[in-house]
Amino acid sequence: MTHPATLLKNSWRAYVRDWRAWLILTAPLMGLGVIAAGIAQLLPQDPAAQAALLHSSKWIGFAVIAGILIAFAIIILVTRVFMTALTISSYRSLNGQKPNVKESIKVGFRTFWPILWVAILRGLIVLGGLILLIVPGVIWAMRYSLAVSSAAIEGKRGMAALHRSKDLTSGKLFATFVNYGVIGAIVGYGTWILILAVMIIFIVLGTMVMIVVPGDAMNTAMGGIALIALMITAWFVKPIFPIASTSIYKDYSDN
Repeated sequence: MTHPATLLKNSWRAYVRDWRAWLILTAPLMGLGVIAAGIAQLLPQDPAAQAALLHSSKWIGFAVIAGILIAFAIIILVTRVFMTALTISSYRSLNGQKPNVKESIKVGFRTFWPILWVAILRGLIVLGGLILLIVPGVIWAMRYSLAVSSAAIEGKRGMAALHRSKDLTSGKLFATFVNYGVIGAIVGYGTWILILAVMIIFIVLGTMVMIVVPGDAMNTAMGGIALIALMITAWFVKPIFPIASTSIYKDYSDN
């Protein structure tokens, strides 16, 4: 079984080698965030104003609820399709092959319902374990952590994907916990450190600009530029954990 540091090293090499593919596959996911943030800014921020808007007309209330449901469905669709495509492309890249972005996206759409069902099954099992006792929930989360990857890469369906994950992690539950914990901590903390560095840079730049060119308009512009820079930073680092997660699946399936 491969050490977490080696898994991360292999993931980083795959990221650097095929970075264009990762940015293409994660662009829709980041786009959803931008759209959601934009819509949130258009809506009233005051709770009283929000309630007044909903009750101003039954049609407005219906339209808002329908819009929320449609947006939720779109988020699920786009997230699941492109995460599947990212998993398939990651597996190809980790095996030294060139990711086929177009074909991966097609597979993501074609397998949307089966993989969504696997994700729901896994979520219900883990949730049940967490409700009963925390420890079983953690154990089941590790045991079935590779179910979605098995569904995306091997074409497993339903309980077959869960059983495949159980087989892959058999005798490796603690190692799986360590792998996800170490990789998650490094990627998570590394991401926040990078974002914090970008924030500090723009705070310093913004302060310098405000001294030279004071005014609310400039302050708003700098805030907008800083937000864009943060989103670009998040866009670049978003693929790293899915690639690393796929590297765990590859390591277990190869051994």
